[in-house]
Amino acid sequence: MISNDSPRNQHRARAGGLASVLFIRARGSAGLVKWALAFLCLAALLSAVVPAADPKNRPLVIVSDDFEEWSWEPITFSMRESGRKQLKAGKQLPFEYRGPLYRRASGFKMQTGRMVEGAEASRGQSMLLTGCQVGLHGRYSSLVKAGTTYRYEVSLKGQGTFHFRAWVGANNPTTGEFRWLGFPDLVKIQVTESWKTHRGEFQLPEFETTTFKLPAKSSAAIVVQEGDKIFVDDFTVWLLEAE
Repeated sequence: MISNDSPRNQHRARAGGLASVLFIRARGSAGLVKWALAFLCLAALLSAVVPAADPKNRPLVIVSDDFEEWSWEPITFSMRESGRKQLKAGKQLPFEYRGPLYRRASGFKMQTGRMVEGAEASRGQSMLLTGCQVGLHGRYSSLVKAGTTYRYEVSLKGQGTFHFRAWVGANNPTTGEFRWLGFPDLVKIQVTESWKTHRGEFQLPEFETTTFKLPAKSSAAIVVQEGDKIFVDDFTVWLLEAE
């Protein structure tokens, strides 16, 4: 096969270029004007024939976490108490700390996992989770609506299982009593040792709501069981406006 940079192709290109120059000079500017008008008419025709995209079919992104930005935040009282218990038991804390501060992924209100970069990361920075849950308070609060189909994409590696779990509670409108109805896994993925991007759909399962009524939306969190080690990056959840 002859490449585009071969001497034969270069010779043909020069000959063709000379012929085209001679052709344009012979025809004059009138031919160029005709070609320009024809192109403009064709472009106008195509714009009239091809319909604009229906805005109802545009994806509505509700979660978009790339874990590229992190900040140092003050350690809370509850984190100190639970952290001391974990250290006393010989366990490693799931977050990185430095004196009275801990590092947290941007967009989250509570502790997240550890920031990783370089060869361990998917690209830029990623998040490492070990024996913890993140996002229940703030990031993924009041996120999932019953009867709605959501689509997701997430890049994972490590050892163990990635869970995106819902916290489904309901209230009795007559008595005001609150009750947990369940904690279903919306996404459950057995991860591999190398980075892999996973895609799929999820929906909140149905619950008995004769007496207890669901809220408009339920909260969720990323959950990693004790002993598992999960690297996470580019976690996205979306739906279509038409849904």
